[in-house]
Amino acid sequence: MVNLSSIQPVVAQGMKPERDGQTLVDSAGDTFSRLFNDVNNLQLNADRKIDEFATSKDKDIHGTMIALQKADLSLRLFLQVRSKLTSAYQEIMRMQV
Repeated sequence: MVNLSSIQPVVAQGMKPERDGQTLVDSAGDTFSRLFNDVNNLQLNADRKIDEFATSKDKDIHGTMIALQKADLSLRLFLQVRSKLTSAYQEIMRMQV
């Protein structure tokens, strides 16, 4: 499942540099990348479960459906976060200096 607790420290930092010289932008990019990898892993797990269900003699319908729902829910959440970040970026770019 996508870990939302990793987003909180990024928001609380402000623009101050982190220990390795990373700024909020770098840290947010790393967090977004981790979220993307988590979603991708859940999608791959769901694909494996589907293959197992189709080829195995043991039909684990519950495990397959749970994996599919986790993958679907995490993808929807990821797309919503991406949409909000895009909207925030566009709003900032529209600001006059």
